Amino acid sequence: MLKNNLKYSIIEGSFFAFMFGLGENYLSALGVFLGYTALQISILSSLPQLAGAFIQLASNNFAKIFKSMKALVVFLSLIQTVMWIFLIVIISSTNNYFILLLWSVVYFSVASAMGPVWISWIGYLVPKRIRSNYHASRNKIINTLIFASILLGGIILKVFENNMILAFSIMFGIGAIGRLFSSYYLNKKEDAGNTDDGDAYTYKSIIKSKTKLLFVVYNTSIHFSVMFLGPLFTIYILRTMELSYMVLTLCMAAWWVGNISSSKFWGRLGKKKGNLYLLKLSTVSMVVLPILWISVYYFDEQGRILISLIINVLAGVTFAGFGLSSFNIVFEISDKKEVVKYSSLINCLKGVAIFAGSVIAGSIVDSNWIIDFTSKYSFTSIQFSMIISTILRFFSYLALFKFEREYCERNSREISI
Repeated sequence: MLKNNLKYSIIEGSFFAFMFGLGENYLSALGVFLGYTALQISILSSLPQLAGAFIQLASNNFAKIFKSMKALVVFLSLIQTVMWIFLIVIISSTNNYFILLLWSVVYFSVASAMGPVWISWIGYLVPKRIRSNYHASRNKIINTLIFASILLGGIILKVFENNMILAFSIMFGIGAIGRLFSSYYLNKKEDAGNTDDGDAYTYKSIIKSKTKLLFVVYNTSIHFSVMFLGPLFTIYILRTMELSYMVLTLCMAAWWVGNISSSKFWGRLGKKKGNLYLLKLSTVSMVVLPILWISVYYFDEQGRILISLIINVLAGVTFAGFGLSSFNIVFEISDKKEVVKYSSLINCLKGVAIFAGSVIAGSIVDSNWIIDFTSKYSFTSIQFSMIISTILRFFSYLALFKFEREYCERNSREISI
């Protein structure tokens, strides 16, 4: 049964990749096409995650209603399938910002309610002894398909560039089909875990652990920092540097090339050096990335394209290491039965950080005062936001030092026991 569970997890993740690559990955591009402002796009990217963040706190209760982790995840994944069909209807009928925002809030709330339960469920299905290598291999397969679907999306946008609504509708339709097949293979996996697991823990008792609390602080701060650049990337490429949708597609594809090509490397390094080492290394790289993005603006068009592709490869490598190490550390520092609640807490505060960072960044970019001030020095408001992102990422790295100290002390205590 273990072999089938591992196989089905890869297959369902592979179909999920089409939904992510052709759907979620292009939502910001849809916002740019519809003419939304930087602040509107930032809110569109972050408010749904804020709503989902608070819904995650109730994930354990949702699982208890369904009396099965598997049943809840399968049901919510089917809801996601329907949501993509709704989006096609919406964009074919109107470009109203608030309707699209409402759709996004509902969609990401569904995804957020599913997240912690899926994490706990997969924790039961994948034995600890193979967890690091298995997730590295699984991620590589899924990310390869995300890469392929992003390229497919770029081709669709190019072919139907005179009818972009049709292009986005085709992409979202394929994404819906991918999620439907993903739901089928989710349902083929074995049910595992007890929906009452989280009852033994409260959020208050969880954060009494200094190790867990410091990891939450670090994770929240780094996501807050990243949002001063993340949701603005599409605007930076399409509007600030005046590059094409095809270049945007190639940049996203380059990100996934870096992510895919490095996943096995990160898995092996994590097994040799530990997940904390991976987290430190990837965080250092995250501090440097905004500085590189600032410099791209001063190249000619060909230089902008080439350097943007290189930076995206580096960013993909960086976030592959960050994603794998942070995912595995959650399991390292928490009891299996508290994973649902602990990951819900992490994701809730991450959602708050993403919303706050995105709104502040969007306000900076749209600020007439900052635009006028920066233009005097051959600078842009987005680059100003990138400087803030760099500083904040550095402070996040300092927060990681505190977590490291407590993490090492905790491991020493466990060894001595």
